Amino acid sequence: MIRSFTTPALILAAAMTLSACATPFDVSRNAPLETMRPVIEVPMHDWSIQSVAINVPRSLTVSEANSIKPMSDIVWRGEPMGDRHAQVEGLMNRALSPVMRPREAAATPVIVTMDLTRFHAVTERARYTIGGEHEIEFVLTVIHAETGEILSGPREVDLTFAALGGQQAIAAEARGITQAVRITQHLQQWALSEFAPARPDLLVTAQVAN
Repeated sequence: MIRSFTTPALILAAAMTLSACATPFDVSRNAPLETMRPVIEVPMHDWSIQSVAINVPRSLTVSEANSIKPMSDIVWRGEPMGDRHAQVEGLMNRALSPVMRPREAAATPVIVTMDLTRFHAVTERARYTIGGEHEIEFVLTVIHAETGEILSGPREVDLTFAALGGQQAIAAEARGITQAVRITQHLQQWALSEFAPARPDLLVTAQVAN
């Protein structure tokens, strides 16, 4: 499933271009955000993000097993049981739409595509015992919105970070800091570090009840 914040006319042409082009992946697994190397290969100060297309393929497997670490691509318990692909897509859209926006001073319109390959949060059993990791992995591509030229990517990005567990998780939830809130903040911090100057005023908190 693909959902964009906007729908530029050249998304289809750009997608066709992507099928014929690829570059080596750049993996940033577990790297702190402040030390993570930007994936952008060309100067990005002149970029204005016109659209972000988030693709959560239906081919990704889902598990509802309450084990420590289920063997699947998607594990998400931050919302009631339902369409996990749609829930993950919605969470990422809500997290990124406030910070990945057009910039008035920028001259180059771009489309950012994110093809999710893994979204593995923690199960109830792991969350209330040992914790674990929130594994968020996707392939990132930046395309010129008018010409369809690939400006960066496709590149693999891994935003895995530590999940809370046990009493630490319980205490965080009591303060309203749910899995969705922490994942939202992590995604926003990454987006701001990769695509824009530091803008703390744009960082928002997820309003998701868990």
